[in-house]
Amino acid sequence: MMRQRELFPQIPITVLLVDDEFLIGEAMRIKLASQRDITFHYCREPDRALEVALSVQPTVILLDLVMPGVNGLTMVKFFKTSEDFREVPLIVLSAREEPELKKKAFDLGADDYMIKVPDKLELIARIRCHSERYIFRRQRDALLERLHQEEPLAAVSHGA
Repeated sequence: MMRQRELFPQIPITVLLVDDEFLIGEAMRIKLASQRDITFHYCREPDRALEVALSVQPTVILLDLVMPGVNGLTMVKFFKTSEDFREVPLIVLSAREEPELKKKAFDLGADDYMIKVPDKLELIARIRCHSERYIFRRQRDALLERLHQEEPLAAVSHGA
């Protein structure tokens, strides 16, 4: 009998924040510092966001909408159409509470929208909620793939 660890690959909660403001990065790092099971990564340069994301394999991406030289909505679209990151939950951060901006972000695939800097409890709850659903989907997909690969072997061994 296989143990749970063998069936479900362990995937840690990994946060990637993309925001050009150093103070926002520090505030988020401090808010998450007490969470031992959450790994926090910060990318201050939006043009390096993909490179950093490929390196850290986030389970959730926090993305500022307003950064110099980069349209945050374009970055939402980029991540959500990317083969590597389309399934990764993306939480948009903005200093503005504008319904039209929220609608555009959600239309492009954002999974959530938070006004920055969010409350610590809300931030942790949303990161956990989105990450745990994403991790569960990845574990489920890995298990289904494994079952699919083993299915022909079972049919052969039972003389089917």
